[in-house]
Amino acid sequence: MKELSALHQTARLLQSSERPMDEVVQDVVEILPFAWQHADVAAARIRFGRRSWATRGFETSAWTQKEDFSIPQGESGSIEVVYLVEKPPADEGPFLLEERDLIRSLSELLRAFFQRQRDATLIRDANERLERLVAERTASLRRLASEVCLAEERERRRIAEGLHDHLGQALAVMKIRLRQLRGDAVLGGHGSALDELVALSEQAIQYSRELTFELSPPVLYELGLGPALEWLGEETGKKNRIDIRVRDRVRHPLPGDLKVMLWKSARELLHNVLKHAEARHVKMTLSKQDRRVVLEVEDDGTGFEPAQVRPDSDDRFGLFSIEERIRQLGGRMEIESALGRGTLVRLVTGEVLEEGR
Repeated sequence: MKELSALHQTARLLQSSERPMDEVVQDVVEILPFAWQHADVAAARIRFGRRSWATRGFETSAWTQKEDFSIPQGESGSIEVVYLVEKPPADEGPFLLEERDLIRSLSELLRAFFQRQRDATLIRDANERLERLVAERTASLRRLASEVCLAEERERRRIAEGLHDHLGQALAVMKIRLRQLRGDAVLGGHGSALDELVALSEQAIQYSRELTFELSPPVLYELGLGPALEWLGEETGKKNRIDIRVRDRVRHPLPGDLKVMLWKSARELLHNVLKHAEARHVKMTLSKQDRRVVLEVEDDGTGFEPAQVRPDSDDRFGLFSIEERIRQLGGRMEIESALGRGTLVRLVTGEVLEEGR
């Protein structure tokens, strides 16, 4: 009965997957002496690899019963029970044949236990390596996306400067020359045709100016993010008949990549408001929290349930791209919204400001 009880207790202990391995094996080794005939003078030890668990007072003895085991990975172990004093001879020295059967069964339980532990370790290590690779790959993709975004903005700026410096100036000169020729054209009966050409040149100048600002507003680079947001709010409000208020509480230069990212994000968030929110009023606020920059875009529109936006929808993709950009710069995006209560999107950067600014 003692043998069966020891087997059952050991099997139950070794099935525990939540407790630390050292605790489990130590509990097993503590119950072993009580399964042997002379429990009062018995001690036990379990070894696996370079580790060892033993009962108090264990020492090597001339009266030892031992069983070795190993796992496929090459690690080996053993279980041994000793008598600390000499006892009368039995089947195997002072030990019984039943005790030999018991120690063999216990060694098999321990072998299976250590095999599971090693498999779990291998799986955990493989998962950790995979997670590191995924994290490194994700970080690499985010850096690439950020670089693409900045490269795109640089190209936009180059095209915008080309429009302003060449096409815009050429159109302005053409308009001046057309007006200079108007007197001669009137005498020749071509005044109305020339007036039409002047009007067309004015439209072309206005269009090239608007296109320049759409591509890359000069005010963003000449005056900074705050004035650029004020211009964006004013122009967007006039075109779409919506009240847009802008507050700039930072009022000092920001790093170039951060300035571009916040500008693009503000423009996309305003686009979302115009497309979906049915709002009448929008507030954009640029502020700081310690060394972090905070951009808030709040509207009084229809609102939505953030958790119910489908991952594959255009709306979610737009928010996702904004979130990825802010995360690339060490920040985060927060959304507060509910049906019928408008929406607040808050972008919080990493610690990008110098101390005391």
